[in-house]
Amino acid sequence: VGQGCGQPAPVHGSPTYSSGMVLYQQRSAPFPPEPLVVPTAETGRRASQLLGSPGVQRLARGLWVLRDEPLTAVERAVLLQRHLCRPESGLLVSGLHGLELLRLPVGGSEAWVQDVLARPHRSRGPRQGAFSASSLNAANHCVELLWTGHRAQSKQEGVRIAMSHGLPSLVGPWGSRVAHPLEMLSRMSTVLSPWRITACLDALLSTRFVIPGTSRPVQFTREQLEESLDQLPPAARGVIRLRRAWRDARSPCWSAAETLTRLIIARHDLPEPSLNHQVTIAGRTFFLDLAWPGARTAVEYNGGVHAREVSQYRDEMYRLSLLRDAGWDVSVLTWDDLRSPTRRMTWLSRIQRGLGRPHRAL
Repeated sequence: VGQGCGQPAPVHGSPTYSSGMVLYQQRSAPFPPEPLVVPTAETGRRASQLLGSPGVQRLARGLWVLRDEPLTAVERAVLLQRHLCRPESGLLVSGLHGLELLRLPVGGSEAWVQDVLARPHRSRGPRQGAFSASSLNAANHCVELLWTGHRAQSKQEGVRIAMSHGLPSLVGPWGSRVAHPLEMLSRMSTVLSPWRITACLDALLSTRFVIPGTSRPVQFTREQLEESLDQLPPAARGVIRLRRAWRDARSPCWSAAETLTRLIIARHDLPEPSLNHQVTIAGRTFFLDLAWPGARTAVEYNGGVHAREVSQYRDEMYRLSLLRDAGWDVSVLTWDDLRSPTRRMTWLSRIQRGLGRPHRAL
C-alpha cells in the first residue's frame, strides 16, 4: 500500500475537465481474469493434499482457487467478498485493500512529518493518533469486509467482518462490490497517519477514478462527500479523526506530496496557495502545484519520475525556463527538501520573501 514509510506514491493519470473543474483522470489499470473458486469437496481431495499442490491456491478454510500464481492481497479480498458467507449478507470489500482499489494515497509516514505538523502547544510524549507502522502493517494483512443485508460472521484467519453504515457502494473488479471510500477511511483512520487521511480526502475531491477491472469512471463532489460524512456515526473515534482531516481537505490536489507540502506551508502560517493553478505561456498550458498568483510565486514538487525519465526532465526544465522568463519565481522541491530541516527552512523563507512578507522566524 503506497510506499511504506517513504515517499508518497503517485497516482498515474492526467488532468481532465469535468463540470468546469479540473480533475485528475486515472488511467485504466488491468486486473487479471477471475479464477475459479471451488470448495474442498469439489476437488476430490483433502485439504492437507491440496496445500502446496501446483495450480491450487488456498483462499480460506474450505475454499480453493484454481490458479498457478499466488493471490495478491487485493485479489484475495475481492474473492472473499464474492465467495465468503451467504449472498444475502451483501458483503463489501473494505479496509486498506478497498482503498487500494481506488488507488488512494494510503501508506506509511515518517516520524519527522508528525513532528513538523504538530502544533507547538501540544504536550510532549505519546501523541494521540500517532502513526504506528505495526498497526498499518497488521491492517494490510487483514481482509476487512462489511455486511449490508443479513448479519455475517466469520472465524477465518485474517478476515474481519463488520457492519456497514449503508453508504452507497461501488462496482469493483470481477463483479465485486466495494464500500464507499469515506466509510473505508473512517474505519482505517485509526491506523493511518493524519496527513495521509487528508491526502486521501484531497484525492477524493480531485480525482476521476477508474477502479482496476472496471471501465466506468467514478467521481465525487464536495457536497456528495459532506452528505455521506453526515451519515456516519459522529461519536465514532474514526469518524472524529476523519472530520478533523476533512477541515484541511482541498482541491484540486493531485498527489500526496502536494498535500504534505501544503500542510507544511499552513503549519508555518504562510498564506494558503492556489492548487494546480493554470498558467498559459507561449501557447502552452501549465498547472503549478502550489501558487500565489498575485505574487507570481509558486512551488513545484518533483517526484521520482522526473529523475528516472529523461524526456520528462528535459520538458520540466524548458517549462521552468518559460515560467521564470514570464516573471514567476518557482521553487522546485523533492522529498529531501520536505524532510531536511535546513532545506525546508530555505524554501519556506524563499516563499516568505516572494510574498513580500516581513522576515520572521519560521
